[in-house]
Amino acid sequence: MKRARKIVQLVSILTFFIIIPVLNKNGIVFISGTLYSFAVGPVWITDPLIGLQTLLTTLSMDRVLLVSVLIPIVFALALGRVFCGWICPQNSLSELADAAAARLGINRLFGPKPSALPRYAVLAAILIAVPLTGLPLASLLSAPGILSAQAARFVYEGTVGLELGLIGLIVLGELALVRRGWCNFLCPVGGFLGLFRWKGTLRVAFAPDADHVCGGCRSCADACRLGLDPMGAALYPLCHNCGDCVAACGAVKLGKKPLMFRRVRGQAE
Repeated sequence: MKRARKIVQLVSILTFFIIIPVLNKNGIVFISGTLYSFAVGPVWITDPLIGLQTLLTTLSMDRVLLVSVLIPIVFALALGRVFCGWICPQNSLSELADAAAARLGINRLFGPKPSALPRYAVLAAILIAVPLTGLPLASLLSAPGILSAQAARFVYEGTVGLELGLIGLIVLGELALVRRGWCNFLCPVGGFLGLFRWKGTLRVAFAPDADHVCGGCRSCADACRLGLDPMGAALYPLCHNCGDCVAACGAVKLGKKPLMFRRVRGQAE
């Protein structure tokens, strides 16, 4: 699973940072756009938070925009926040920064427990401020949108904008202040996607069975790049289903919640 995720991450970065901008610059527009909103043929897919921002600022949403935001919402309801764990370029960049910090022995100044509450506060502030100010705050704070849009701008114009300053601040903050601070505490895109889940959403569950008995080694917790504990119950909405804990230990499964809970109860009995 780890290899599959790395391949998907690489393909996503190549697609949105190089392939799409180069094709579009040369007049090939079958696939176009950025991680704010992109099209494959006649089908548009839009970040749901960007779609909601459009609704709040224009007080209208046409059929194309509605369908384009429903597509990622359906994926989130089925698969959880796989966009964050498998596709988001900011997540990939943060993972690289985290690996560099570990190799260099950098100790962050703060070590707070991951919490979704600050993300919801940021999200709420954006949704309140957008209609009051008319400013595209969700766009300005969308790390994946900024990265893909600036990559396209570089291909088209050979330059980038000041928006990349936010990305620099995120990386520096995660290196020196708080490990994975953006994903765990601030990201409005991930925070909004985390709202779309139900009992049938794909998720991680600690479910030892006859073949995989927990020995307390905590390899699953050590494997989590967000600092979560798969043996605990409070993984969501923070977990983004990357599957690294599943790859680290067979006692951790990735599946639908009802099935997992039946396995846990069966094991306990």
